[in-house]
Amino acid sequence: MTFEGKYYNGRSSKGMPAQITLRPDGLRIDYCADEVTDTVHWETAGIHQSEFNDATTLLRYGKFPQQSISVVDKGFREALLQCYRGAAFLKSGYNSMLRLWASGIAVMALSLLGLLVAFIVWGVPALADRVALYFPQQYERQLGQQLYTQLLQGYQVDDAKTAALNGYLSELDTDLDYPIKAAVVKSDEVNAFAIPGGYMVVYEGIIDKMEHHEELAALVGHELAHIQNRHSLRALTRSLSYYMLASVLFGDISGVAAVLVDNASALRNLEYNRSLELEADREGLELLRRNELNLQGAVLLMERLDFGSESDMLAFVSTHPNTGDRIKVLNELIGDRKQPYKKNPGLERHWESLKGRNKTKGSDTLEQNQTR
Repeated sequence: MTFEGKYYNGRSSKGMPAQITLRPDGLRIDYCADEVTDTVHWETAGIHQSEFNDATTLLRYGKFPQQSISVVDKGFREALLQCYRGAAFLKSGYNSMLRLWASGIAVMALSLLGLLVAFIVWGVPALADRVALYFPQQYERQLGQQLYTQLLQGYQVDDAKTAALNGYLSELDTDLDYPIKAAVVKSDEVNAFAIPGGYMVVYEGIIDKMEHHEELAALVGHELAHIQNRHSLRALTRSLSYYMLASVLFGDISGVAAVLVDNASALRNLEYNRSLELEADREGLELLRRNELNLQGAVLLMERLDFGSESDMLAFVSTHPNTGDRIKVLNELIGDRKQPYKKNPGLERHWESLKGRNKTKGSDTLEQNQTR
């Protein structure tokens, strides 16, 4: 089987007309150079990897300077495949490069996909967390007010107890960067949560469980720490970061605030990691210390929550985990040294109103309770 093509001897760039014959042991090439006809024989083992395109086949032979042939005929390649099936030189370098390029593209695509997934899973929430840290306080206060208003629409607020709680807060030295506004809602649920910008919601259920106002001081100190350190804002933006990213991608920047407000109910179920909870516990303890209140109020609150019935405490424990560990840390922070404390008539008066009883009836203080 013979085909027409061009032969290159490796010493000149000039192609010479040639007749290329396929033989069982290799290729016979009869070429014409300066009107002189000559013949070379290529053994199959010496033929190098071929290059194919739609019409042209290029084969090389030998060592430097390599000989080569070029045949413009689709049938030549098919004839090579039939005559020398499985030969190494039929594994096209062009196709190998194409496969290598395709493999590289696939690896790159998978790598980019992996980076995208990693960014979505870890990067987006982390970015949202950083944004929350630098959120202007003025806007945080405005956002908090909207969240607070939106949340209270789903509750029945106890006006008398709300007034008493805000009176209690006004008597405390909170050292907070925000004005404080709190509400007591009618619910048997044992829970309380902080809202960005200086707002707080406390359930009647958790107040009913308390026996001493120092426990309330520890509770509000804990929640106020979440506000001061922007734990609530950070947790909320992290939990809603994907919705916020979608708003930004679709150019609806104003929709970011709308997403937060529309999901205000998420605040009651926000979960903080162990380090943030312990930070809030430490600062809540510091609030007791600053106001010269009995530090055991913080421990008693945790013990009451830790040993309450499962149904009563489920809501609070689910959003404030590791209660037993936190009691241990609080005891370590308090230590054996006695911290001076004193009665605070103003706090006690608001506490009595909050509990719905007259001051004349009286109630045990934490100090009295401990000395019995």
